[in-house]
Amino acid sequence: MRRIIPVSSGKGGVGKTTFAINFALTLSRVAPTVLIDLDTGTSSIRNTIDVPVGKDLYHFFRKGAALDECLTTLDGRIDPDGTYRNFAFIAAPRHAIDEITNLRDDLRWRLLHAINGLDARFIVLDLRAGLDANVVDFLPLSNSGVLVFTPHHPAATLAAADIVKSLLFRKLRIIFSEGSPFFRSLPDTSHHRMVTELLDAVEDVYEENLPNLDAFLVDLHGALGDNPYLRAIAWVLRSFGVYFVLNMFNGVQESYETSIRPFVESLRRNVSGKLTLTNLGWVVQDPRIHEANCRRTPILLQQPEERRTADPDPVRKELAALESSVLGLPAMRRERPRPVNLDELQRIDPSCTVDRQLEILERMYRDHGDRQVRENFAYIAHRALHVMKHLPPESFGLPRLYTPLEIFDQLRV
Repeated sequence: MRRIIPVSSGKGGVGKTTFAINFALTLSRVAPTVLIDLDTGTSSIRNTIDVPVGKDLYHFFRKGAALDECLTTLDGRIDPDGTYRNFAFIAAPRHAIDEITNLRDDLRWRLLHAINGLDARFIVLDLRAGLDANVVDFLPLSNSGVLVFTPHHPAATLAAADIVKSLLFRKLRIIFSEGSPFFRSLPDTSHHRMVTELLDAVEDVYEENLPNLDAFLVDLHGALGDNPYLRAIAWVLRSFGVYFVLNMFNGVQESYETSIRPFVESLRRNVSGKLTLTNLGWVVQDPRIHEANCRRTPILLQQPEERRTADPDPVRKELAALESSVLGLPAMRRERPRPVNLDELQRIDPSCTVDRQLEILERMYRDHGDRQVRENFAYIAHRALHVMKHLPPESFGLPRLYTPLEIFDQLRV
């Protein structure tokens, strides 16, 4: 189940780094986990976790240090019980250095190989916001990694959809490039130039005749009938996974209207309606998250507050009263008291991810406030572990990062 999981966002201001830190901390409850700050212009992670950093990516690139020599672990002051002893992070340089902020190809491939060599079950990559070579080259071609957006930043939501589009078209261009295994397998290459030019038109948002890949498939089938290009594009769309997390969640209706619906509609309108989308969960809006970051002690590293006893669920009470009066069933019995100090982060269990998801989901709906954030991350972790356990390795994150020369071998259509 080794997995490298990129965390990205279309724009800044959505809490991407906060999510990446706490997500990595949660995964470390299962197995050794390394968080890498690839937003090398800001050094956000080291500024959010108050532990001394000995070596960072500066020492890797400038001083020849091995990447595993740049690992920073939590000390007893910030993690006194050793709850997160399996967590480590690799910090960006203290200040922006152009050659590290904007990596040359050779430095990028050197870092990529070093990441593949780290001895960890889970590696979480905190990428910079937006799209450039330093982001795209660390994103999988088979899925989106974890996209983070929020109801409070509509432009970032649409930009997250642009990341999906960029990844899909990058994958198609690699598959259709001359010299690829797909190209070499074609019995007839006379239509190749026409198909690639049409693909350019689909990607161009100003070309209204082919607004998305679905329209392209219809036109391609009408022109050529069943053909290898058609099957290749359909395979790419069918196999590509889009995974997202809503941060600063502020209610089902508002989040749907301002985040999920615009995200889905943008993908359907500009990319395809055939993609598989998975919401891994949400993190509630809570001022204590920001306060914890300002104190440089991420919220999961703080002791949970004692849970207040929740009021009886009004919906369940109403249903029980209805059953009793209309159907003659016994009135709802008093529920057995539940442990008030149960911490879901202490109960991460990769062996029964579905059961745990349901339990945590019930708690998140029934209980309010005190430990919602901790339960949110426990739920997201169980969702991610379930995907890793039951889907092929390329479906979520990657078992390892691939260089361009290795990508051809991974794309068999």
